[in-house]
This record gives sequence, C-alpha cells and structure tokens, in this order.
Amino acid sequence: MRGGAVSESAPIYYEEMSKVAGKENDKQSITLIATDDAYNFGDYITLRSRTGHKPQVLTDRGAIISERMAGMMDAKVGDTITVTDSSGTERKVRVDGITEMHIGHFMFMTSGGYKHVFGEQYQSNAYMVRLKNHETSNVESRSAKLIKLDGAKGIVQNTTSKKQVATIVDLPDQIMEVLILAAELLAVVILYNLTNLSVSERIRELPTIKVLGGLGVLVYRRLKTVDMLGALKSVE
Repeated sequence: MRGGAVSESAPIYYEEMSKVAGKENDKQSITLIATDDAYNFGDYITLRSRTGHKPQVLTDRGAIISERMAGMMDAKVGDTITVTDSSGTERKVRVDGITEMHIGHFMFMTSGGYKHVFGEQYQSNAYMVRLKNHETSNVESRSAKLIKLDGAKGIVQNTTSKKQVATIVDLPDQIMEVLILAAELLAVVILYNLTNLSVSERIRELPTIKVLGGLGVLVYRRLKTVDMLGALKSVE
C-alpha cells in the first residue's frame, strides 16, 4: 500500500453474502463493504440516488444498498431485509438508503452498523486502493503483482464492472446500426421498384398521347411536371 504506484488506500471489511431472491428464486451474491471512515468513503465509492443525485449518507443504524439489489428484493428505504453471511447465518439489515448502481448487488455499512447487525467487533480484512495510473493495462499489471503477495487472497477490479457496463451500453447501438442499414437497403429496393414502375407507365402514356395528336415537346414537358410534383409529394 506504500508503493509508488498507489495513490491512496483505505482499510475496509469485505465479505461475500447471499440471498435467495429474483424472478428465478435463485441464490444471488451480495458484496458487503464496511468502513470505519465514512467521511472519506466517498473518495472511493460514490453513494447517491439515481433521481436528483442526492448523496446517501452512511449511518450506524443500517446499510445503503445498491439500486439493483433493492429491485431484486423489492426493498425501500426504511425496510428491513434479510441476508445470509458467509457462515450461513441470516442477518437482518435496515435499509437506510439506495444508491445508484446497476451492476451487481452491493451493501455498504459503517463499522458501527456492522457491529449492530453482526454483533461482532469491526475488523478490517481488505483495502480499497486507488492507483496513480488508471489505465486498464496498468491496473491489470499491478493486480497481477499484488495477487502474488502472501497476504493477498483475492483482488476485485472495478475495470471489470466498467467493461460489463460498456458492453451493455454498446449492444443497443450495434443493434440500431443493423436496423438502420436494413432500413436503408429496404428504401433503396422500394425506390428502385417504384422508379421502374413509374418509367414503365410513362413509356405507355407517351405513345397514347402522341396517337391522340399531342406534340412530343409538350408531352415531355407534361411528364416532367408530373414527375416533379410526384417527387415533392413523396418528400412531404
């Protein structure tokens, strides 16, 4: 943590919890992060509501959960939810706030809130780390070095979540590009067929008008005027 590549770090308590919920009623993974420095916690993770971006404040009464987790459990502020810790014990947690997060299920608490819910003294077991160089290649390189340390059990990178979000966001754009291309091809085919049909009708009209005594120049002028009016009408 004192290395030159690390910008700043903060000790936290990290635990993977679970909850049987969702449409399929299957086991969902929940990440618990507890801190004893709620004042500076916002330097690492932004806790805010989706509507109005109102800051969500950590208290010792309960926890702030992610919006996706709240949707999964149909939970609202002030509700009490039940989650299962890593030892298989069910814990009741009051929802003090809901933060804007659409990837994964997260629960954030203070050290006081952790002691109130779990009945145990808070003790950090992990670090939140900010690197000076935020490039993906550097993050992966530093993570590979950190995981080799004897004291490191695992590493969680937010770059993975960013890639998931980017994939989800880019997918609709790719679908729209395909739909636009298909619409353009369809428009070309339709216009081509309509143009051929229009030319065929004009070819049949021209001999008919000549037979009736129309002059060639007047006929072409009339057809040109009709075509222009038809083009303007189609634009409208």
